[in-house]
Amino acid sequence: MAKYLVPASLLLSQSMAAAALFDSYVSLSFELIGFPTFAGTKSNPNAFSHNLMQNLADLQGSGIVTRIGGNSGDRAIYDPTLATSTASACPNADPGAWQCIGTTFFESYGAFPAGTRYSHQFNLGAYNSSGWNTLVKTVPLACKALEGQLEFWEVGNEPDLFINSRRPSTYSASQYAAEWLNTTEHFESYLRTACPDLAGNVKYIAPSLSSPGAKLHIADIFPDEGNATQKITQVSVHNYMNGATVPGVTLQNTLMSHNAVVGSINNHVNYAKTSPIAADYIIGEHNSLYGGGASGLSDVFGAALWAMEFSLYAASTGVIKRIHFHQSVGSPYAAWVPSGTLATNAPYYGKLAASTFLANSSTIEVKTLALNKDADKDSGYGAYIGGNLERVAVLNLRQYNAGSGTRGSQTYTVKVDPNSSWTSQRLTAAGATDKTGVTFNGFSYDADSNGLAKRVNGKESNTIIQADGSGNLSFTVQNSEAIVLLKA
Repeated sequence: MAKYLVPASLLLSQSMAAAALFDSYVSLSFELIGFPTFAGTKSNPNAFSHNLMQNLADLQGSGIVTRIGGNSGDRAIYDPTLATSTASACPNADPGAWQCIGTTFFESYGAFPAGTRYSHQFNLGAYNSSGWNTLVKTVPLACKALEGQLEFWEVGNEPDLFINSRRPSTYSASQYAAEWLNTTEHFESYLRTACPDLAGNVKYIAPSLSSPGAKLHIADIFPDEGNATQKITQVSVHNYMNGATVPGVTLQNTLMSHNAVVGSINNHVNYAKTSPIAADYIIGEHNSLYGGGASGLSDVFGAALWAMEFSLYAASTGVIKRIHFHQSVGSPYAAWVPSGTLATNAPYYGKLAASTFLANSSTIEVKTLALNKDADKDSGYGAYIGGNLERVAVLNLRQYNAGSGTRGSQTYTVKVDPNSSWTSQRLTAAGATDKTGVTFNGFSYDADSNGLAKRVNGKESNTIIQADGSGNLSFTVQNSEAIVLLKA
């Protein structure tokens, strides 16, 4: 069988990595203020988004877990007079509010495909009368909208970044903990009145820090809160590979790099060891580059390869139980454009490939494969079910730009069952910097088909590859390309 490397999870206690991955491993996070644009409403859903979400759910075998929150969640003030779902100002509620939500905002819950599970983030940034009024007024709206499709609740987003903006420079972990506990206590009292059926099983993700290097540390936030942390069922920390405007960020070295991905994810693996909360660890918000991403980096095919690579390596740790790719209207790192000129962006295809490999993620074990090639540019993974290798994924992360000369390739050999047959599905485009023309397994999912699969002539699809009698499975992958192999 395939040789494999020691995953980062083996550096931890066996108990931390022993539990299975969550289902719907490749999940999403939507900026709260843009969620209605992506989703539409339950009575008038955004059909393009609906189809793209359904594709991911179908491949994974379960509905996408959809976190609604982000920076705008800590800016949103409720205005009951607002005629629209969101607005950039609400003078009737708070003249100083940055962003506002109205009653119709909550009609977007349920617009995504049946089986989608949601979370809703409440505003902790506005720890004042406007914030408290928003909490008491929106708890009934949120809980009634989410009955039957709720995954968890969230209070506040990246509180470490409150320092020197929403809070003074002296803002501490203990002060944040006091605010979080006070807010959740009020939330639960409102929930008991509005939705008593939900009040008996409250689940939170927290503390939603910006990164493992955040100024507030999880061990200081909840050192010994007893019963207070028992309702935190998922420890959530965020991740971005770097910043959109940071000097020195490149496609090859920042995104199309196995070593960069390993370093970024292993920060979380090590951070998980410091958590005093008896809960599984997730990356509750992440994407390529913070600040919405960068054009030419976050919206090109190389970012699709990164999305696949990040997903598979995170799963291989066994510690990170689920990841949520963050989406924001108009941002380069968004997987699709939900309004105006509709478009499926290149990163979406990386999520399709990752979803295929990680299908039914709660039933598989993912291990890194030793390819005996360039440790930074050649990346391999195996998915095991009941100890048997059932899926293989290999990424050739050497950057090739269309028109820059002859496109190179690498031939790989993986040990599998002798004479076994495998179905190959390729994630490919003309080059790493291309924004269009991307396919997975010979299909596009563009706006011209309203996000549904459309066969592309001339593109390989479901090609059968046979292992030899010694169990050698050999195949070729072009530079800036990836392949998923499924045991037939």
